[in-house]
Amino acid sequence: RTLRRKQFDSNCMMVTAALGAVALQEYDEAASVSFLFAISEFLEDRATRKGRKALDEIINMRPDHANLIDQDTGDIDIVAVDELEIGDLVNVRMGDKIPSDGVIVEGETQIDESSLTGESMSLNKVVGDAVSGGTINVGRTRIIVRITASVEDSAVSRLIRLVEESNTNRSPTEQLVDAFARSYTPSVIAVAILMSTLPWFFGVEVGRRWTLNGLIIVVIACPCALTISTPVTYAAGLAATAQKGVIVKGGAKLEALGNVKKIIFDKTGTLTEGKFKLIDLKTIGGKKSRSKVLELLAIMEGPSSHPLAATLVNAAKDEDVKIPKDTSVLSHSTLKGEGVTAIVNGQEIYVGNVRLFKRLGMYDDLSNEEKERANTWNDEGATVGFIGIMGVGVIGMFSVADAARKEAREIVNTLINDGIEVFMLTGDGSGPAGSIAAEVGIPKENVRSQYKPEDKLHHVASLLTSSKQGSLFSEKNLLMMCGDGVNDAPALAAADVGVAMGEGASLALEISDVTLMDSNLSKLLFSIQTGMRVITTVKENICFSVAAKIIVIVLTFMGKMTLLAAIASDVGVMLLVSLNGMKLLPGGSGLSCRRRQRYTTVFQESADIELV
Repeated sequence: RTLRRKQFDSNCMMVTAALGAVALQEYDEAASVSFLFAISEFLEDRATRKGRKALDEIINMRPDHANLIDQDTGDIDIVAVDELEIGDLVNVRMGDKIPSDGVIVEGETQIDESSLTGESMSLNKVVGDAVSGGTINVGRTRIIVRITASVEDSAVSRLIRLVEESNTNRSPTEQLVDAFARSYTPSVIAVAILMSTLPWFFGVEVGRRWTLNGLIIVVIACPCALTISTPVTYAAGLAATAQKGVIVKGGAKLEALGNVKKIIFDKTGTLTEGKFKLIDLKTIGGKKSRSKVLELLAIMEGPSSHPLAATLVNAAKDEDVKIPKDTSVLSHSTLKGEGVTAIVNGQEIYVGNVRLFKRLGMYDDLSNEEKERANTWNDEGATVGFIGIMGVGVIGMFSVADAARKEAREIVNTLINDGIEVFMLTGDGSGPAGSIAAEVGIPKENVRSQYKPEDKLHHVASLLTSSKQGSLFSEKNLLMMCGDGVNDAPALAAADVGVAMGEGASLALEISDVTLMDSNLSKLLFSIQTGMRVITTVKENICFSVAAKIIVIVLTFMGKMTLLAAIASDVGVMLLVSLNGMKLLPGGSGLSCRRRQRYTTVFQESADIELV
């Protein structure tokens, strides 16, 4: 088949060696070549399958059916998950997978999210909590879940798409090894032909000896060790990160992770929890009551995906502020890096930061006391916002605070100690930016505040270098951008490696090269270290394979090598480098078979007890 495709690969090389041995009447050598090559084919298939197995398990993770509740009769029908619609109610029994993303409307249980996040600890979930498709109900009670996303848009489907994409995005090193094998093999065959033909003019014995040497060169020059171990190593690295809840889009980005020397973090939702708390709310000028200001804030922020929006909506709910059903909202839109605007009941309303209201000319109309209050809130590390009506002016101001992720300081310190420069870019004011930076340990000179999306993009572009090209052994200086929002999408796309938090906006997830499914920054450090280990392992395999081949070639020309020893050494090297690559494979994958069996046994025992 390879010859028909005008290719000459390792299969052809081994057949040539076996036929040459038969022609020389070296039948033992011919049989040995065939037998050991069959073993190498078996080992190649086994290593490749094992390297892909963990990724395939993730692809097969989505449930195929659901227990749909008829909301009129209460009857339960088993349906394909593809038939579920948003708003449907599904019954999730003990041990069942949740078919799609949703919210618990009845029941309290424990959910195993290891299939998505890699964390083995089960989480308590109660009514009102969100749950993700593909996770498992490991508690002792059933739950009823209202579906909030179609199966194709669920977390597990998004994970599967990312994993499938990772299988097709090959690294430069993999492509280089394949290209080298394609050009190198014909050259070796040409040399071997010369060695097997010209010496016959100098006598039969000389011809036999050099023909045998030519066959040995054909065997030992086979690039199997590199062409097998390299993709196995990358597949093992991708599987290791995937099972920790980190999806890397292919070997190219996994290799890039190992060469990152600069990291830019967004603040809100990346270095911080993204869970704001309303600290203070002041009405201005007596133009609107507090409840009316909260009502307008809830109307304006309801459609927004920014983490701060949910805080303002919840603040209105906490004070029993209701939005009138006849409220008219038109032309709601996001002002990137500034806030939101809409026409509410015929009035043009804005909610946003200081920069927005300075641009609108409303900030200058505030009293000195109100400006001083805003500055004080900012200096205390809070995020300051305003709400105003065109033609009326600012009607309220508020401050919200967000806490740094508990693991952020340790991760930032580790990155800096490893020689990686860390930066922070944020659209927030200098007060909250400086406060969070000091808390997590980012140097003050590496912090930029009040940045719009285009400012972030320009800053990323200014830090990019031309050292991204080169061989595996050359030093690279790559830049990573880590963010979670729509505002971060341009910068994520421009960076050498874009990392999105799994709880972030869908656009950021689609554009990014790496996704942290549970938004845990410790997984970011793990993925960088895995990238470094992959690069180191591939270098070890290349150096070992080349060194072994040089030694055999030298022994061949010294007359100390046989065809049997050559094929044995080739298979041995291939086995060693493949095992070296497979050492990156994780010990288990998501919810392991043993744990799944344990859950099933517990559920069966519970069912037996109930029957008794």
